[in-house]
Amino acid sequence: MTDRGDQDRGFPVTLPALEHLPADQARDLFELMRAAATFEAATLDRSIDSMVSALPRPLRRMTKTIMFGGR
Repeated sequence: MTDRGDQDRGFPVTLPALEHLPADQARDLFELMRAAATFEAATLDRSIDSMVSALPRPLRRMTKTIMFGGR
């Protein structure tokens, strides 16, 4: 149903199902998907920070950069 073209932001490039919906419903669906992607990214960031905070302070930044690319 979706093709993630912009992996950094997580927004779909195309969504063929939107073509079959009325404009207002398509807009609502897209806004819900965008809100879900934003929530997912924020939750993932909090989870990563929580996991890395269990490490000794000198290792946190280096570990986060190596494992998650500086996310």
